[in-house]
Amino acid sequence: MGRGVLLLLGVFALIGCSESSRSVTDSPGTDATLREVGGMIQLYSGEHKKGPKKPTDFAKYENGYPLGYQAVQSGEVVVVWGAKVGGEGEAASGPADVIAYEKKSPTEGGWVLLQNLKTKQMTAEEFKAAPKAK
Repeated sequence: MGRGVLLLLGVFALIGCSESSRSVTDSPGTDATLREVGGMIQLYSGEHKKGPKKPTDFAKYENGYPLGYQAVQSGEVVVVWGAKVGGEGEAASGPADVIAYEKKSPTEGGWVLLQNLKTKQMTAEEFKAAPKAK
């Protein structure tokens, strides 16, 4: 093979490597996962007029919220069972009480989902002091 062809193959190899490494760094994080959990809680709350009581309450939403569903099923995200959020428009004016969180949040700090469907990072101390949804 000529030098030009080898150079061209090298460039394509580098492009391929950068694309695959970029997809790893662009993968959804805990923030996106918690937003999906919020979507499931909101749908359940709207349909049943009460908050979900257990992980299986989310089964029908698995296809629409695969990240959130898996995180709840695996225990990576903890839900405050029984708490609900309002429907569209109502949720934004809801309380800023914690309704779901990364399982490490109480001890190490981490991402939390609030009843107004906003997400934020908290230290372990902030989490312990934060009101929890009811």
